[in-house]
Amino acid sequence: MAELQSDQTLPGCPRKSFSLPFHGGEIWFEHLDGIHQQEKLVLAKLSDDLPRFSKPSSPAFVCFVLSETTVTQSIVEAIVHALLDSGKPFRKVAFAGMDRKHIRAVKSKLNHKGFALGFFMGIEDAKQWLL
Repeated sequence: MAELQSDQTLPGCPRKSFSLPFHGGEIWFEHLDGIHQQEKLVLAKLSDDLPRFSKPSSPAFVCFVLSETTVTQSIVEAIVHALLDSGKPFRKVAFAGMDRKHIRAVKSKLNHKGFALGFFMGIEDAKQWLL
């Protein structure tokens, strides 16, 4: 987490991830947005947040926010690992701000894994779809 604190000069980074009550349910927003080309920072933040959003008491609805972050294959693999290997049963997973290339990569790895997938340009559409 020390690396996260050393990169405070990046715009909007690191944004705090959080759980939000919405339409009678709850959504976990994993904010990986605004980190630009800082792959190590994205991976560190995801790793640090994983214990919080994979707890049994955490929401089963998750939105990964990736706007203004350069998504790499390593980031895709880390997200896939977080979702499939955490032991947490997710019901719906949304991605906001991801490019087409990485949408295809995520779909190929996460289709038919026991939860619905949605891909959106913004958070508002993702919230509506999740709940």
